[in-house]
Amino acid sequence: MYKKDAPFSVVLPALIAAVLLIPFVMNFLAHAWFGEKHFPPLVMMKLPADSSIITLPHEVKQFKPFEITLRLDTKELALRINDIVEKSLPGTELQNIHGKVFPEMHAGITGDEFSINPPEPQAQLFSGRDETHWSWIITPEKEGRYELSLKLYLQTTETTHEHPQIADLAEIRLFVKKNPQVWMRTYGIWYIALTLLIAGWWWKKRQIKRRKSDQGTSD
Repeated sequence: MYKKDAPFSVVLPALIAAVLLIPFVMNFLAHAWFGEKHFPPLVMMKLPADSSIITLPHEVKQFKPFEITLRLDTKELALRINDIVEKSLPGTELQNIHGKVFPEMHAGITGDEFSINPPEPQAQLFSGRDETHWSWIITPEKEGRYELSLKLYLQTTETTHEHPQIADLAEIRLFVKKNPQVWMRTYGIWYIALTLLIAGWWWKKRQIKRRKSDQGTSD
């Protein structure tokens, strides 16, 4: 009787281990062989300003909020844009900007697969110096390579307050890393439930066999 039960008692733990470990092993091998390489966020400026005005974290993880800050001297930027626009030939203007740009600006961030707070363009928050300060809380919703666009909403001599000139200040390229803790919170409960189900079925089967064995012995 025990010889018949022995193989099953060996197979069941192996089955449970396989159910729990195979997804992790497959995921590891997929990332090791075909996965994308991680890289810190990269800033590509689209207007005449230094990338150091944008503050970013060193790494980004899925579902983990992080802050992006922008400290910009809007007066200096407006002067630089105006100088470029004045020297540009017709049809070659910087991001199709026309007229004189004023220092009063709004700023905003857009991007797919991100939760952005606040989502709408923000008015200027002046600091103690000549620069203006903006900040956003960004939450990545998926892993992988993505882009965020940091935009300025300019007021010029040819725009109105309701319809500003929209210009791309910078493009932020980043890689969102998978967050194992979030994965466990999302899918771990199903593995635990499956393990308990298999263990309960195995225990019940053992009890039935033991009762039959006891009955056979008593007979």
